[in-house]
Amino acid sequence: MVRYDIKCLRCGEKLPVKTWVWRHDRDNGTLSITYRGLEKHELSELLLKEYMDIRRYINILPVSLKYLNIAPIGFTPIINKKFRGVSVFFKLDYLLPSGSFKDRGALVSIAKAKELRIKRIIEDSSGNAGVAFSLYSLLYNIEANIFIPADAPSGKKALLKSLNARLHEVQGSREEVNRAAIDFEHRSRGAYVGHWWNPFFIEGVKTLAYEIHEQLGLDKVDSIIVPTSSGSLLLGVFKGIMELKSMGEISNIPKLIAVQASGYARLCYELGYGMGAEKSKLADGLRIIEPPRIGEMVLAIRETKGTCYHVTDEEVTEGLKKLWSMGFLVEPTSAVVYAALKKAISEKVVEKGENIVIILTGSGAKMLDKVLSIIRT
Repeated sequence: MVRYDIKCLRCGEKLPVKTWVWRHDRDNGTLSITYRGLEKHELSELLLKEYMDIRRYINILPVSLKYLNIAPIGFTPIINKKFRGVSVFFKLDYLLPSGSFKDRGALVSIAKAKELRIKRIIEDSSGNAGVAFSLYSLLYNIEANIFIPADAPSGKKALLKSLNARLHEVQGSREEVNRAAIDFEHRSRGAYVGHWWNPFFIEGVKTLAYEIHEQLGLDKVDSIIVPTSSGSLLLGVFKGIMELKSMGEISNIPKLIAVQASGYARLCYELGYGMGAEKSKLADGLRIIEPPRIGEMVLAIRETKGTCYHVTDEEVTEGLKKLWSMGFLVEPTSAVVYAALKKAISEKVVEKGENIVIILTGSGAKMLDKVLSIIRT
């Protein structure tokens, strides 16, 4: 493993790497993990080539191989389809064990918690992150306390309970759920691993960019469409891309196209595109108004010359029906990408002949009743 540092992005101070940290208490700054001398290596030098899963990237992850060996995941399929003259590559991350891309961040976080001998974790979630953290906590014999909105889909609640999670339902907004989880950390002697803040989560998610590069070659990819709320997916993909560029592995930086739910589109708002008139009821995984990493998210879009779209529930419904008809059994939150693709093509952000990657983030199996009620209308 390349040696790493944990730094506060607000003040630049280095924090200890042998204790669990998720933000800088002194100034409330978000944290980033950086690897020493990464630019001196080639990717081929760092890969564990005997593995075709997340262990392949152990030398650029902040956890030891011993702990990733318990539940290796990764290398989800990519399927290519043509759409209006554009070559679209669907990255099927909803096929990961718990049914969402959040397995990547949850696994690295829980493996690190195990390495640090942590016995209890606290996570706040709209559902998918909670399921992922509960699954790996169960496998690693760690107690999982999951805080979710009271109106989260019943299928996700049932799955959380089946994974032995200690479920805490909170009446109120997604931000209120977050505050309740952080308050519980102070009273419970547990480690808060919430994906809004947790830098280890982003490290797991960045493996998406590495996989896409090995499967397609990022120099051949013009844009990547990313569902965005707290920013962990956007920032993970961006971090992976920039690490690959620092190693000289790629020269082209794909445009990152963020897509958000109407009424919750803080990133779009910060970039000057508005938030949308009505609050989405269908894209339940994207209902965050105050992401703590908003400045980093804006930078990721600007650095890649990307853009941001917000999507209405009508567009979510259309996208869900279209994706299911193509054989992609995703949840409504994932379906926002279809509307973003249409808008990007119509506005010529995406041109005919280009190669576009779309990340399909969450499975519809966890909320099947709701999905079927939408696609049958």
